[in-house]
Amino acid sequence: MSILKKALTVFTVASVLFSSNILAVSAAELENASNSIVSNNVKAPAGHPEFSGPVPANYQHPSGQPVQPGTINNDPHNDPAYGMGFKEGYNVGYRETYQLAYQNGLRSGEINGYENGVKEGISRFNSKYYNYNYTSEELSNLIKKINIGGRGVIDEIETVSNKKSEKFGPAHHGNNPNYTMGFNDGIIKGRYDGRNDGERDGSKVTYPAAFDRGFVEGTRRADINVHYDSTGKLLTIEDQYAIAMEAFSRGDYNKATFRFNVILVEEPINGQFRNKAFWYAGLAKMNNGEKETALSIFIVYNLQFPETMKEETTLNIAKLLMEIKTGGFIGIGSTKHFDKAKCILEWWISSFESSKQLPEAYFKLGECYEKLKDTNNAVLTYKKIVDIYPGTTIAEDAKKRIKAISSWWPWD
Repeated sequence: MSILKKALTVFTVASVLFSSNILAVSAAELENASNSIVSNNVKAPAGHPEFSGPVPANYQHPSGQPVQPGTINNDPHNDPAYGMGFKEGYNVGYRETYQLAYQNGLRSGEINGYENGVKEGISRFNSKYYNYNYTSEELSNLIKKINIGGRGVIDEIETVSNKKSEKFGPAHHGNNPNYTMGFNDGIIKGRYDGRNDGERDGSKVTYPAAFDRGFVEGTRRADINVHYDSTGKLLTIEDQYAIAMEAFSRGDYNKATFRFNVILVEEPINGQFRNKAFWYAGLAKMNNGEKETALSIFIVYNLQFPETMKEETTLNIAKLLMEIKTGGFIGIGSTKHFDKAKCILEWWISSFESSKQLPEAYFKLGECYEKLKDTNNAVLTYKKIVDIYPGTTIAEDAKKRIKAISSWWPWD
């Protein structure tokens, strides 16, 4: 019997199980091999012809030079029988694993395509709410305007026992151990490439349609999540506002902003909740650290509704002006707006003398004076806090600032 045949049968069965153990063929087993082998009759795909080139470079002798037969360093990898064995082993290994891997690829294409489609559908549907554009005007220009006064059908693969056999391997190699070594190395590489190519090619077949189905499903889920409650009731704009305010009160500013934006996208321009949603979206952004967006919202709101929520809006604008930089080039030469913040705070303090936020406004004004190098007015402002609000936390903070910036210190 042929040296190859029985061994190839063993290889084929083992590879179907995708065993991590590599099966080696000995010369003794090749001597007792049968006259036929099992073949899954799968041809190599287009663009990946059966191996016909030289032995891979990593199998060359370390010296890089061919070794002449008969020398003491004779390398079996230089034997033509090794190259023939590698080629034939590679083709067998590739065919064995490709078909099973192709079926796995069909399944993974279904699963991954659908899952990714669902994610994309949800993301695309929600993007108009998450990415709502509060104003098209640049922040630096706004600041200048401040003026305070499924699854698919997958065929099961044939069992190995039902495959037709084919003749394999030139008989003249006999029990050449170098051929055996080449065959073993080739089948390992062929199995690896066949597995990878099969999964890739199978996935390409099922992924697109599965993705489309998933996208439709993701859009449907997102629509339900945005516009319906847990009982299936369609949410009104008033319901959306209530959900937003509840999330805001819990400090869930991302959810609150999302719901405020739903109102801004879907309620008519003269709607009952639109302006309130716009203002609270600014406060949610401010509390969430998105200060530039918050400042833009508050400036736009103040320009459109100068007498509505005036106390809160103008104080927020002043505080944000102290933290936001504009101008310059990629941050170089950009500046904060302490001058404008100082003017707003001075006006604010004289306009809202009974406000609960007056201590904070005084402290912010003191900070503005510090940043503008006006130490005398900074000390006088901090001292006023100490005198008007003794024993409070903000008074203690004011004492610390006085001690830090001047030698005037009567409290020791």
